[in-house]
Amino acid sequence: MEVEHQAQAIQTVAALAQDTRSLLCIYSRELDPGLLDAPAVLDALRALAVHHRGAQIRILMQDPLVPQRAGSALLTLAQRLPSSFVLRAVDEPVDRSYAGAFVASDGGGYYFRPLGHRFEGEAELAAPGRSRQLRDEFGRFWERARPCTELRALGL
Repeated sequence: MEVEHQAQAIQTVAALAQDTRSLLCIYSRELDPGLLDAPAVLDALRALAVHHRGAQIRILMQDPLVPQRAGSALLTLAQRLPSSFVLRAVDEPVDRSYAGAFVASDGGGYYFRPLGHRFEGEAELAAPGRSRQLRDEFGRFWERARPCTELRALGL
């Protein structure tokens, strides 16, 4: 299905989080304000982290300082649930030039945006082949990325 506007994007990401069994991969430029900090998305991510034992939400971003300065609600949630959220930053120049953004679930769904700063893209809740392809691509980025130690909550 095509995702054409913000409300559809929020609904899609929340549904992907709800359908996740144990791994949700999020590749984002700057934690997508207006999408990943939407209450419906935050509620779905919180439920995944709290109610699915061992669930992991891996978030890979191109610029972690922008959401930190903006006081991102997703960062606050990730700091409260550090056993479920793992944050990394793209470090390699070849990876920093990647224009897209996506969310892929081990439940078989995905939401892919060819231009990561826009909401328009494609999504399916039951497309295990494409979801696996995006998770594999995410894994390659993930292995080359650096941990976002600067985003950890103080005192943890």
